Amino acid sequence: MSQNPSRTDWLLRFIAGTEGYDRWIDRIRIMKGMFLFQAETQAAHEVNYRFQSYDYGPFTPEIYRDLEALVSEGHIVESSGGRSYRATHQGRDHLMEIDFPEDTLQALIEIRVEVSDLNFRSLLKRVYTAHPESAQRSIARDVLD
Repeated sequence: MSQNPSRTDWLLRFIAGTEGYDRWIDRIRIMKGMFLFQAETQAAHEVNYRFQSYDYGPFTPEIYRDLEALVSEGHIVESSGGRSYRATHQGRDHLMEIDFPEDTLQALIEIRVEVSDLNFRSLLKRVYTAHPESAQRSIARDVLD
C-alpha cells in the first residue's frame, strides 16, 4: 500500500536523485534546491520549509533537522566530513512505498539535476537572480556583478 509523501519523503527523494545524479549531494545544493522546489513549483503542501535570507541566500534550520532524522532512520548516510549526503538502499526502498504526484516529482528531479550541474557561484547567481529577496542578507551578492 502506497502512502502520500511527507516533507522528509520529498527531501529524501531530492537526495536520491535520478540516474546519473544519484551521487553525494552537499548541504548547500540541498538547501538551495529545496528552496527552488518550494518557490518555483507546485510543491506539495507538505513541503513547507520556512526559509529566511541568510549569509548565502535562503536558509532554514528545518532542513538540517530533517537531514538528521533521515540519517537516524537509516534512509541517508552522511559523508565523513558531514557536509554531503546520499540515499541508502533502505531509503530507496522506502521511496518505492511513496505515491509521489508525477508532475511535481518531475519538477523536483529537474531541480536536483540543475543544482548538481552548477558550481557554487553559478548556483547562488541562479537563486539570487530569480529570487532577489533571498539575497538581502547575503555576503556573496557579488555573484550578481
